[in-house]
Amino acid sequence: MEKKIAVIFESSPFDRKGLFNAVHQRIAHLLPLGQFKVDAFCLHSRDNAFTRKVRHNPKVPFNKQVEIDGIKYNLLWYRFSVIDDILVQKLCLRPIFFSRFVRKTASLLKDYDIVAAHSYEGGLVALEANRLFGVRYYVTWHGSDIHTRPWANTLVMRQTREIARNAVMNCYVSDSLRVIGEKIAPGSASMVLYNGVSDAFHTFASGRRRQVRSKFGLSGRKTVGYAGNFHRVKNVLSLPEIFEKVASKYAGPITFWLVGDGKQRKALVDKMLDSAGRMEASVVLPGGKRVGKAGARVEIIFWGNVKTEAMPLIMNCLDVLVLPSLNEGCPLVCAEAIMCGAAVAGSDVCGIPDIVGRDHVASLGEGFADSLSDIIVNMLENGSSQTIPSRLDWSRTARLEADFLNG
Repeated sequence: MEKKIAVIFESSPFDRKGLFNAVHQRIAHLLPLGQFKVDAFCLHSRDNAFTRKVRHNPKVPFNKQVEIDGIKYNLLWYRFSVIDDILVQKLCLRPIFFSRFVRKTASLLKDYDIVAAHSYEGGLVALEANRLFGVRYYVTWHGSDIHTRPWANTLVMRQTREIARNAVMNCYVSDSLRVIGEKIAPGSASMVLYNGVSDAFHTFASGRRRQVRSKFGLSGRKTVGYAGNFHRVKNVLSLPEIFEKVASKYAGPITFWLVGDGKQRKALVDKMLDSAGRMEASVVLPGGKRVGKAGARVEIIFWGNVKTEAMPLIMNCLDVLVLPSLNEGCPLVCAEAIMCGAAVAGSDVCGIPDIVGRDHVASLGEGFADSLSDIIVNMLENGSSQTIPSRLDWSRTARLEADFLNG
């Protein structure tokens, strides 16, 4: 008899990034095992124009259901008001409207055998369903929900601890993340379920790779890129200094790509323009406006958000991906880049060295940009033989999850 599983998490199917893609792949690899009936519930904020501006959120279509690769996601819309934002972020108090939404949503889960919650918001709903109806749940923690958010907010810390302690299992996407999680809720049941890499990420044949690079004006040029959110935890404001140091140490033509968007975009653009002036670089700003002359030795291009389907093409254009984060769980972007033939350099935090290797990371702090730029330049000049660990495999993860569910 199939077990009925409700998967619940907060993310956006309209701007698919790390968390959504990870949950999607987990479901996609669990379903073929034929032992489970899975219903997916995706929490999504429905903000008015003023709240969108304050929270830097884009306008999205108000759909009740979205289907991706044959998997249907039931969208559960909530309003997270500016008042809620102040209560949580400034006063560390429970949000009024979101708390009501959590109680209402929990009733949707009462008839399931178990709830598979992901991250903090999904965990809150699962915890409420457990309180009201006795429904068992397990939680997968993906990164900032453990290594950053709880430590910055006492309310989030209390609730994260409560979610973890009442879960039948806490699944972490890396062993280093589990170590942090066990500091929050010592003695809680835990296991590691690594993320994997989608089959869409692979190295193009040499002819196609040359063709794609030529299309983007990269023939005869090296390309260093960043792909991810422009958020504080990603340490994106270190990129201008890193890029400037790379350009000073590497003599040939070089292009820097920045793929993504977020709250620190303006600050990043301003800092990058300052660095570009010293490098005499040409810059393509968000929106496409160019500052400086095309064809300069150093070029910097802001791509904005790129659809998930286009990311393998982006990765196949990179010689080096750089990830300077302050914290990470299991950064799939590193594995995706390596699978597409790029080298990866980053900061020596949490899950990054687990994927890219200790020789390819630099310690945060004084001299970070200088040390990381040395690693990047060495990769540009000598290449890299990085491979991803075998444990980053969705089929393996699905089997481990199925064993837990049947245990």
